[in-house]
Amino acid sequence: MRGHGPQTIIGSVFVTVVGAVVSVLLTAVVGDGGSESGTGGAAATDAVGTAGASSAPTCSGSECDGLDPKATGCGAGARTLEYGMTGTMRLEIRYSPVCRTVWGKLTGAEVGDTVEIQVSPTRRQSDAVQTNHDKYTPMLSLPRAAQDFTVQATAVAVSPKKREIKQGDELTVSVDSTDLPTGPPADRTDRPTDGRAS
Repeated sequence: MRGHGPQTIIGSVFVTVVGAVVSVLLTAVVGDGGSESGTGGAAATDAVGTAGASSAPTCSGSECDGLDPKATGCGAGARTLEYGMTGTMRLEIRYSPVCRTVWGKLTGAEVGDTVEIQVSPTRRQSDAVQTNHDKYTPMLSLPRAAQDFTVQATAVAVSPKKREIKQGDELTVSVDSTDLPTGPPADRTDRPTDGRAS
């Protein structure tokens, strides 16, 4: 029986390293729609200089209704208006000042959990986590600046998996027209809302 020479060991290490790099790259490309800026969805904020920031958004206002914030470029430079947490789930209302749109973003969830965004009185978009732990909804446009409106995001723990959150628990956060920022970009990451699961 022949022993393994240095070339065999080096070859095995090379194949292992290449396989790991390819796996990481595929995960980054395929993803689960968790991060509208393409960075994986784990970060609380998305920097203005992330993917898609170099090109102008492809839609604005009502043209964006039902579209993906990442694919349209609206996710670049977006900010968090409000967020809440329960267990590992974090729910955010994301806002693009350039596109004048909002969407719900859910992280730390399980497959099957749902996220919904609603702009008063009845317009809504929703989605469910299909793989990994993150998901965001398609966008909804906001009414004209002079109009009063409310935005509400809701996440539901649908997965029966044993976790800190009970199956059926809901997490809701909301803002209204007075909460839209007028100054320089700043995420509301310093203080979570109550985030009670009900």
